[in-house]
Amino acid sequence: MSDLAELRGRIDAIDGELLRLLNERTTIAREIGVIKNRESLPIYSPDREIKLLRSLVGRSEGPLRPEAIRAIYREIMSAALAVEKDVAIACVGPLGSPSYQAALGKFGSSVRYTFSAEIAGVLEEVASDQADCGVIPLEDPSHGLVNQTLDALAATDLSICAEVIPDSADSRTSARYLVVGRQANAPSGHDQTMLMLRIEDKPGTLVSALEPFKELDINLNHFANRPAPKGSNDIFFFVEADGHSRELQLKDLFRELSKKCRAVKVLGSYPKNDAPPAGE
Repeated sequence: MSDLAELRGRIDAIDGELLRLLNERTTIAREIGVIKNRESLPIYSPDREIKLLRSLVGRSEGPLRPEAIRAIYREIMSAALAVEKDVAIACVGPLGSPSYQAALGKFGSSVRYTFSAEIAGVLEEVASDQADCGVIPLEDPSHGLVNQTLDALAATDLSICAEVIPDSADSRTSARYLVVGRQANAPSGHDQTMLMLRIEDKPGTLVSALEPFKELDINLNHFANRPAPKGSNDIFFFVEADGHSRELQLKDLFRELSKKCRAVKVLGSYPKNDAPPAGE
């Protein structure tokens, strides 16, 4: 029992030091929040978040598993966000809904959540500054792509800044959610960009529109299509390309696409969820 008491004493001492350091970290986070508010910077920085998590996972020597490290720091970062400002995250409700669970997994339990009945309502809360970010479903294992989300993305000026991929009951598939905000992200070093290409609905136009990706050696991960608004024969194609929009701009992708498409819209660049840890 003396050995047990000694070990517990050591844990108590470590916990005391951890608490001191967490409070010190949170005090610094509050100072960062003051700077962000003064300079009108976004309160949520996905590039900073993903770089920190990659670094921590890469530096860890165990026995903590990577998923445990990410879960612990999810709550640490959530608490830090909450002291920077009254952070509100909008999602499709009600409390306990799949969208809420996805948002909770991304932003933790310390921030405030607001609920809308529809995807368009989530985007409206973010656009009107009632929420800092919104979490909306993109892909459901049971029903595929969420057309309401694609239609809403086509109409909004908000920017996709992150994605959330929760595991489903079927281990072979995952549900996918997007985080949207009012400002574009900085590059994280391992990003992808969603674009909407507006093309004429006739044979050969999609093949032609995708040629610049092949010519510039840009990998495409996913695409879907939706009809343009009534009164038009155009089609909206949604594609995900490897790389941040700044990198794609430097490769002249957008200039080449503009020659093939009626319109090109950047819906946002965001860190990949399968990004390797630092050092790999």
